[in-house]
Amino acid sequence: MNTPLDPLTLASLLASRLCHDLVNPVGALSAGLEVMEDEDDPMMKEEAQKLISISTQKSIAMLTFARLAFGAGGAYGAEIDLDEAKLATAELYKHVKAELHWQLPSKHVAKDQLKAIMNIALVVADCVPRAGSTVTVGGSLQEVSFSAQGPRAKLKEQLVDALSGKTEELEPKMTPAYLASVLVQKVGGAIHAELVSEEEVRVTATFPAQAEIAA
Repeated sequence: MNTPLDPLTLASLLASRLCHDLVNPVGALSAGLEVMEDEDDPMMKEEAQKLISISTQKSIAMLTFARLAFGAGGAYGAEIDLDEAKLATAELYKHVKAELHWQLPSKHVAKDQLKAIMNIALVVADCVPRAGSTVTVGGSLQEVSFSAQGPRAKLKEQLVDALSGKTEELEPKMTPAYLASVLVQKVGGAIHAELVSEEEVRVTATFPAQAEIAA
């Protein structure tokens, strides 16, 4: 029987994942600022300004997403509008290879369901890491589907294990998938992942009917 992670370990792994994601944009931001301070060439300064702008946008997108998907965003309400998840996820997807197609309705859902949807949307982007790929989030709120389509789509065994709630050798990179599994199981649902073809990975998360809260 798989033993769930204790909250402290889960929090530590999520923090490691977030820090890993922020290292590159924050490092690039620092490098850009150094160029602005030390360089006199106008062209170099212009490039540094672009780097600072892109790195800042990426850092903000990651932190905004993490606040809702990992943290206590909206902690004072029992439900959150899916449009908040859509906006945060769309901003994050501006900095990955895949293009996001969000087709879920504008509804209020239980906080755990919203977090699960966001975390799955995050990890499926890694299944199609090449340019020209798409991730479609759709279906019903009782059965949310995630279709990642693109060249050389891949479904790693570690991702399947994490989505099923396995904790053995769980790495920080896969922690959002594990968190999604915990949240889905908490409301009585389940997650299924499959490699449909060389160009598609499909993940389905099912939730009980009461997971939906009327807007």
